[in-house]
Amino acid sequence: MKAYLLVTGSIFALIGVAHLLRLVVEPGHGFSSDPWFFVHNFALFVVGGGIAVWALRLLAVLRSRSA
Repeated sequence: MKAYLLVTGSIFALIGVAHLLRLVVEPGHGFSSDPWFFVHNFALFVVGGGIAVWALRLLAVLRSRSA
């Protein structure tokens, strides 16, 4: 279970960071010209980051219970 949480937390963290970087690297999609590009990438950053934080918190709880 610990390995699963570590792997999924890392994958979702990478997905969140990738969407954040896409917002930074592709500035041509301004909010005024393409609002859905911004909303889509920001939402996926928040969701991916949230799942990553949740998985890492569960991992910390499992580690503290086994110690």
